[in-house]
Amino acid sequence: MKKRILGVLMTLCYGWNATAQTNEGIVLYDQKINMHRRLPDESMKAMMPEFHTDKMQLAVRGVESLYKNVEVNDIDEETTDQNGNAMRMVRRGPQNEIYRNFEEKKGVELRELAGQKFLIRDELKQTPWKLTGETKKINGYDCMQATYTQPERNQPVVAWFTEAIPVSSGPAGYGGLPGLILEMDVNDGELVYTATKLDFKKLTDADLKVPSGGKKVTEAQFNKIRDDFMKERGGIIRIGG
Repeated sequence: MKKRILGVLMTLCYGWNATAQTNEGIVLYDQKINMHRRLPDESMKAMMPEFHTDKMQLAVRGVESLYKNVEVNDIDEETTDQNGNAMRMVRRGPQNEIYRNFEEKKGVELRELAGQKFLIRDELKQTPWKLTGETKKINGYDCMQATYTQPERNQPVVAWFTEAIPVSSGPAGYGGLPGLILEMDVNDGELVYTATKLDFKKLTDADLKVPSGGKKVTEAQFNKIRDDFMKERGGIIRIGG
């Protein structure tokens, strides 16, 4: 086990070798959000289900990946209010796309907020993953655990990746490990990603099209727009990709 962890650490230090074996295909994820974690009081929690799950897909080809909604449609949800009365909410899922090129250290994100689209271009930064030595099987693959803490919100992130699929990608733009991330937990269950299907096949350029359109902003500018919007809405905003 010590030799195996040492080998993974060397890969983390020297980066992804673009000449190594690559994989192409589509990975489907369930993106499960705990809606109650960001609601301010119990009465609001009673008006909506605790969890919401989105179907997401990751197109991956070697050092490139594109993460987006499987479909962007109106979402029809049934729930009950605090008096037990049936309620139906119809909302449109946001169009969010996250492109990563780990060799060129390039990231492009298309984010939708309140019906407006924003385009964010940024240089990828190295994530300070730490290997724990924990292992388990996911979808038949041997996986290793890696963790780090997001500095912006002091949130713990736990990822399970497999060296059997040697690509640096993962859900929602996470990556930088010497293997595909098949499962991930952000902030102790607030946001959980689980790979449900892996379909490796030859992709077209359209499958990995770099996002375009929308108002060009920096990450800091978008965060301010999002935070201002949250204040107007009383602190309620949907999280996740």
